[in-house]
Amino acid sequence: MDLITLSTNTNDLPEEWAINDEVVRLREWGTDRAHPLFSDARGPLTVGSMPTCSIPIDDKTHRVSRKHAVLQRVQGKWGVLDQSKNGLYRDGAKLEKFVVTPGMMIGLGGGVTLVAESARLITLRSALSRMLGWGAASLVAVDLALRAIRFAARRLGPLVLCGDDLVPLAEELHRLTLTAVRPFVSCNPRRSTSESAWDPTRCAQSGLAALEAASKGTVCLVTKRLPSDWKSLIHAIHRPECQTQLVVCSEGSQDAELFNTAPIIIPSLASRKEEIERIIDEYAADAAGELRMGEYWLSPTERAWIRSRMPTLAAIQNATLRLAAIQQAGSIPAGATLLNISHQGMYKWLDTHGYPRAAGRWSPAGP
Repeated sequence: MDLITLSTNTNDLPEEWAINDEVVRLREWGTDRAHPLFSDARGPLTVGSMPTCSIPIDDKTHRVSRKHAVLQRVQGKWGVLDQSKNGLYRDGAKLEKFVVTPGMMIGLGGGVTLVAESARLITLRSALSRMLGWGAASLVAVDLALRAIRFAARRLGPLVLCGDDLVPLAEELHRLTLTAVRPFVSCNPRRSTSESAWDPTRCAQSGLAALEAASKGTVCLVTKRLPSDWKSLIHAIHRPECQTQLVVCSEGSQDAELFNTAPIIIPSLASRKEEIERIIDEYAADAAGELRMGEYWLSPTERAWIRSRMPTLAAIQNATLRLAAIQQAGSIPAGATLLNISHQGMYKWLDTHGYPRAAGRWSPAGP
């Protein structure tokens, strides 16, 4: 078994996914069954259908060999070597040995696929589960979404999201994949540059202008307001030298045909009534983390208000963040300042959305 000479080339991966992002587990595709990989493991790890393997695989297709492959640490990374009759596959290509990198799909004889996950990808999968659902029926959809995001990050095609109020979700996925350090630019040809709130680092009126502003980051298009030069943008995105990914937000899956890509369809909250409380809890936890709060609570009145007044995931995300800022700062004006929102804008938003003053956070000095 010679893994020492195994190439560690990761040029086929986005830079952000290949550096300082160690694979910590292998998870079986379309399931929650995960097998941890410990960097201090002594000796090689075996993968196969035998119960005594380090990573035992319950294979109903009978295509996974008793001892199908061996994993071993190579220069700080995990390498895998085929030991089977039915073969080992990296993202669909049959290979004898290769380095395991985040997001990679490892096929065992065509029977079982393992997804290589880092801590960062585990966080991304958790966010996708929140967007798509936690039920057993959503497990495959989440893995398909992970694959689509990886392809988009490798500039193999755009990432297409379908649903309502998608731009904030697109930005959330951008932060989880390329990080907030890279620019996220939304293309909106209808927005006037004379608007006081217009930020050229976050919004552009033409596709090519957005591409220039989003270098090595993400351009976000919304199909109901495509710029006149969107076809030029698509052409430019596909150039080999381009290092910017494209996310397309669409209200209907039929728009995905324009981009020749299978969409990620975000289900409506109306179809996920049994999961609303968990969604609220998770976004509240995210808000507390973002604001570095030791404790964050939502009153029953506020929970009822969010359930009745926030129709989308992005709306829940926005509401929990604003309430967290108000709680953290101690008042509505101070919370607005914390989020870099005008005091009048915060009060107007609360009034527009019917915030219940009985919830106890309304400032006496407020309108």
